[in-house]
Amino acid sequence: MAAFDRIVITAANEAQAKGYRAQTAGDSRVMVIPDPGDRRVGSLGATVNAIRELGLDQGRILVCHSGGDARRTPGYAAMGKAFVPMRDGRSMFEHIVEHMEQLPLPEGMLVVSGDVLLTFDYRATDFSRPGVIGVAYPDNAWQARRHGVYVEKDGRVVDFLQKPQVDEGTYLIDTGIMFIDPPTVAKMKTLPVSGDIYTEFPAMLLKGFAPFSVNVCPSCEFFHIGSSRELLERLGDGNTYVDKAFCRLELAGGNIVTNIPPGRFEKVVLGPNECLTVLPLENGEWYDLKYMLDDNFKTDGLWEKHGLGEKMKRVDHARLLAVRGTGSAKYCKVSAPVRIDFAGGWSDTPPICELEGGAVVNAAVLLNGKRPIEVVVKERKDRFVKIVSKDLGKRRLVKSAEEIADHADPHDWCALVKSALAVTGFRFGERGIDITISADLPKGSGMGTSSVLGAATIAALLGTVEPDLISRLTLQLEQEMHTGGGWQDQLGGLVGGFKLLKSMPGKPQRVQVSRLEPDRAWLKELEKRGLLYFTGQKRMARNILRKVLAFYAENPHDFGKILIASLKSDAKKCAKAIERGDFDAFVESLNGYWRDKKLLDPGSTNERVEEMIESIRPLISAVTLTGAGGGGFMFIVAKSPRDAAKIRKMFTENPPSKYSRFYDFAIDPAGMSIEVG
Repeated sequence: MAAFDRIVITAANEAQAKGYRAQTAGDSRVMVIPDPGDRRVGSLGATVNAIRELGLDQGRILVCHSGGDARRTPGYAAMGKAFVPMRDGRSMFEHIVEHMEQLPLPEGMLVVSGDVLLTFDYRATDFSRPGVIGVAYPDNAWQARRHGVYVEKDGRVVDFLQKPQVDEGTYLIDTGIMFIDPPTVAKMKTLPVSGDIYTEFPAMLLKGFAPFSVNVCPSCEFFHIGSSRELLERLGDGNTYVDKAFCRLELAGGNIVTNIPPGRFEKVVLGPNECLTVLPLENGEWYDLKYMLDDNFKTDGLWEKHGLGEKMKRVDHARLLAVRGTGSAKYCKVSAPVRIDFAGGWSDTPPICELEGGAVVNAAVLLNGKRPIEVVVKERKDRFVKIVSKDLGKRRLVKSAEEIADHADPHDWCALVKSALAVTGFRFGERGIDITISADLPKGSGMGTSSVLGAATIAALLGTVEPDLISRLTLQLEQEMHTGGGWQDQLGGLVGGFKLLKSMPGKPQRVQVSRLEPDRAWLKELEKRGLLYFTGQKRMARNILRKVLAFYAENPHDFGKILIASLKSDAKKCAKAIERGDFDAFVESLNGYWRDKKLLDPGSTNERVEEMIESIRPLISAVTLTGAGGGGFMFIVAKSPRDAAKIRKMFTENPPSKYSRFYDFAIDPAGMSIEVG
């Protein structure tokens, strides 16, 4: 047994070869060789072409033919049949290489098919004879009618029959394995680049091109996926087959669902025998290919109807691999800042933003020098899900899909994680994971904590921190939990630094993120005069949210719409002030924001908060409660650095509650980060 020195995968054209190269990029031994002229030349022609391209006569070489369109398995047509994932997650190609490396091979070339996995007694083979050596096993007439058949005498091949029409008897069935010794490989360079290696080549060998012999094994097991139904039966559970589908599914049976990217669908509902795959095409396009289980794209015209010949050439393999890689890491750690909102909050909340569009200015911030949000997802050996909250000191082992589906109670400390599992399409029982969450700041803080934590959990489950995707899924998560909320909180933690977030009216919301770059003098002023203080009063934002949305819906005297317009206008002024380095204009917009929030809902403040503000009124230029208000964190801009020191001393010596305290804050320019292993 020895490893191959070089592994060749043949492809029908350069577009298919590009996809194969992307899927084998981690193995330096692999070389993908397309048929010349972007047209099929047959398996013999492809072998001759590979010999010419390699220019090698030495070493152990594996040639794996994979130039088919996979028309009868459209769920994997974009990947190729050789790359269908087996039950252990590795591709058929990887298994083929592993199996063939168990053969006692000398130097030479081994030719195999990329869509068949063969298991037999590898030790019962002998490849020491000269010329070309096949591998066969005895089987009945039914198998003979479906395969090539060797006729041998004393190990020497005297005839080779293609699918003979026989009714009884035992025959030597060709496995498709063919070993070619170095002298014959060198001789094959002169052959035309055309023909089939299992028809034309045996005929040439029988006429004396090279010695021709066969290994006969007692038995052989074929693993072959020749159709969608075989895929369902051999790799699925017999009823459904789901691979990399990141959405919730409602399946009636007989369904194959493959390569559904996160965020493409909120939910997929398929009737009996309905199947779905999504093709990522160039220029950011997606093509949703819906088909029936027994559709035969090879003979029924559906391949041409969907224009798949051209679409396969336009597949964006980087995006396909991104979907394939989603959620497959054994370890993923996500850390995130929280956010301070300076203007425009509430305009980002559905249905307000869907009707009016939104505009918010916020910044990602570290608290006491670190990112307070952290989520770690690790693979576990069993199929359960363990949820651990470090800050709450709680843990729970989830043992059923029904437990994950029960996530609508916001008072359940596991609800956020279970909702994240739901919106990312996690299928209980496919793999086990440990999820550890941590939020190192007080609950009900007004810093977007739950939204950022939800976003971080989604990011850790999917293995990506792509802002638009994670933001949209976080909105779905909040709908699942019936807490509501907008898009500014999660984007505040996802994207670093100061930013203006804007959306146009419509559904779904598409948020434009514009980074704001204040100068050093402005940042220094904020550092000297800005204070972040936890009031000690916790509140649940969804209670304020309901009041605000009710007020907006009633819209007395057009006042709701006027206030939303004012919030958005103020956000744009705030962004300009930050960009220009105009600290006075920034302070003015912050005061306007606090005023409008209180007008939208008087519950944004309360008697205790107002008492605190009044006690420092002579020392401040601006103040607001972060987020929805009602308690949580207070952001203060003192009139001067000296006044900031006075405020810090006053509240430290006489805190309004035992929970009240100052937090040091710093702008986090990076935003949410991910570590995958």
